[in-house]
Amino acid sequence: MLTFQAEAYSNELHCCNSCKRSFQARIATWIDIARTPGIKTLLLNGAFNRVTCPHCGSTQLSDAPFFYEDFAEGLLVAVFPRIPANRLSVEENIRQEYGCYPTLEFFYDMTQLWFLIYLREYYKTNVNPNAVSKIVGREKSLRTFLQFLKKDPLMLTLRETLTKTLLRNKTNEELDKILWCALVKLESMFSDPSEFLAFIGPRTI
Repeated sequence: MLTFQAEAYSNELHCCNSCKRSFQARIATWIDIARTPGIKTLLLNGAFNRVTCPHCGSTQLSDAPFFYEDFAEGLLVAVFPRIPANRLSVEENIRQEYGCYPTLEFFYDMTQLWFLIYLREYYKTNVNPNAVSKIVGREKSLRTFLQFLKKDPLMLTLRETLTKTLLRNKTNEELDKILWCALVKLESMFSDPSEFLAFIGPRTI
């Protein structure tokens, strides 16, 4: 139902992974987290843009692209669950249209977006906002974090473990172990620990 609360949505043609028949389903194409914070839960649970085949009843994740906007970060992420054949021209068109955002990023792995949201929620729960120092060089820190999401080899292990956990083939303890390793490695990339906490922790505009 939260798809209907999204900033923008579209009826897209899907091919069922089970019965191989085509069907149309409504999916979110643009989400503004400030307006639809509940969608974070769907993303963390692997239920965002999940569609149901009307022919056989099986469910699957849509592979249609969508935009994730985090106004508090000045961040717009173009998410492609399936990499487009004309990737470079698609990226260039998006840059021309949305270059007004302070930070425009492209994700080609849903794990990257999942981990970004996970960290925000983790530190919101576990860090006292009054004890967090004000960040210096926030844009540089954001870039460091985004490069970690896109290039660090640990993200491959996280993707495999997360996928198996969501499919209930692995335990939450195994996922927690990988997440802890990622947190330790990520925090070590910042010279001042308070810089990382201030960047990823809760803030007000």
